[in-house]
Amino acid sequence: MAFVQMERDVGKTYPWEFHADLTEDRLCAVAAMIVDGRHAALDRYDEEAGDNGWTHGCRAFQFGRARILKAIDGGDSPWLTAIDRSLQLIFKIGEVPVRMYKGLAEEPTSRTLRQSHGELQQLGLLFPDRDEGRDLAYRFAVETDVEGTVIAVNFVGLHGETAVLNWSVPFDNTLGFAGAIGREASESVELDAPSVGLRSGRVVKDRNEDA
Repeated sequence: MAFVQMERDVGKTYPWEFHADLTEDRLCAVAAMIVDGRHAALDRYDEEAGDNGWTHGCRAFQFGRARILKAIDGGDSPWLTAIDRSLQLIFKIGEVPVRMYKGLAEEPTSRTLRQSHGELQQLGLLFPDRDEGRDLAYRFAVETDVEGTVIAVNFVGLHGETAVLNWSVPFDNTLGFAGAIGREASESVELDAPSVGLRSGRVVKDRNEDA
């Protein structure tokens, strides 16, 4: 029986195979909040006024956090709730506890891997004893370029430093989150030709690990 369980778990690829609450639509919706917050913070970056990587990192994390809490308080997404509303922010998608961090999915920091008592308790209630999903830390990993623009978002399930689950959220930094795996978006959008060049005076070196 144990061998059959392990064989089934190894074949899991998508978040909803680990838990049914982790649907693509929900993950895309939360990722969009995080990205919108980070880009809003980037728009406010002012080096002449004293901004640096630290101030931008704090603001970018807080703006994403604020958007998630606003969605929770607004009640339009009943599947989105909070376990811990503090600055570390632990929220639930359905019944699955989740956090977010800036960095590569394959390179979590010790701070990223840390799990609170509330998070561990929720996982213990949610998954059977031998289910692999019980032992994972579920996180949104946000990758940015040197300017601070989001270029990728991954939803990961970390077991120690290993990303047992590593799913790339369908994302285009021009069009945003739309469509889904294996099917086209419901609407197409006509766009003007993009302007190419560096953001003047807004190059950000974000050294904040989890911001």
